[in-house]
Amino acid sequence: MIIAGILVLVTMCAGSFVFYRKPYIKGQQTEIGSVTVIIPARNEAHNLPHLLTSLQQQNIPYECLVIDDGSTDETAAIARQFGATVLTPPKREDWQGKSAACYFGAEHAKSDHLLFLDADVTLDHPQALKNLLTCYNGGLMTVQPYHITRKPYEQLSVWFNLLTVVGQNIFAAVTSNAAAAFGPVVLTSRECYFETGGHYEARDQLIEGFGLATQFTQHHLPVTGLLGRDTISFRMYHSLRAMTKGWAKHFASGAAATQPWIMMLIMTWMLGSVLSLSLLIFSHDTFCLMIYLLYSLHFYILSRRVGRFSLPTALLAGIAFLYFLYVFTKSFIHTFILKKVEWKGRNLKL
Repeated sequence: MIIAGILVLVTMCAGSFVFYRKPYIKGQQTEIGSVTVIIPARNEAHNLPHLLTSLQQQNIPYECLVIDDGSTDETAAIARQFGATVLTPPKREDWQGKSAACYFGAEHAKSDHLLFLDADVTLDHPQALKNLLTCYNGGLMTVQPYHITRKPYEQLSVWFNLLTVVGQNIFAAVTSNAAAAFGPVVLTSRECYFETGGHYEARDQLIEGFGLATQFTQHHLPVTGLLGRDTISFRMYHSLRAMTKGWAKHFASGAAATQPWIMMLIMTWMLGSVLSLSLLIFSHDTFCLMIYLLYSLHFYILSRRVGRFSLPTALLAGIAFLYFLYVFTKSFIHTFILKKVEWKGRNLKL
């Protein structure tokens, strides 16, 4: 039991190593150029009011373009109600989806900076947009929003949220030169965007953030990743079925882009959740109970960096790990065996 307890401590060290850095958005006293907010939206009538309301509360001017990507609901009407300019990209057989909508929006933007926001994102306070812009120091800046959870099933997303962040190779104690970017919040200058080709050069990527980061790196432009806690948040999925399908859509592709040594440490950390829970179940030893509680507290602290995850979720991290394995298996089969995924009524071939 002592050896198993020591192994759990080792897994905690692995978790601390891969999530050592926690760069949050901090406003600075710098000049701010003009900005166009570009929102690609396909059947986002339920999400847009939250985002557009939070944009209306910002204390700096901006241009807002909602790119209606073939919606069959009230997406366009709701966007217009909030004063956004609605644009509809032309139908193309060779290129469609989010990256095409983003590029179309960039072509019609009139500002110095381009801010791409997913429709499920919300700016948390009136200073959020200003703080985000003042953090920009050239190249590509991306933010992983803080995950707001309201239903019990959403707590099962905890491992996915953590791995989305630490799998980017940029938050470990040892910095990496790998190019990685988050998709929900992307900020760049108009000049840098078209110099690199923007979303056009990322058109063949299932996860467009990876394609953007690669292009900016190849053009010797900086790529910066930040965490959105207390500034930018989102609520990703409104049902267990949608959540499972959403994570399965791309997660295996994202994992494949993670550096092998980072992935090894991540898996070591994840196995600690099962090992600590097993020690508790199969032993009545006080030492095992203390190890289990210590791992749970450590997990809770790290998980709160990325989302509103509860202490009971941390205590049952091993159960969330089993859900992760189930969804990851589905994602692997669709990505690498069937080579196609379905999302928002579209079949995406890989």
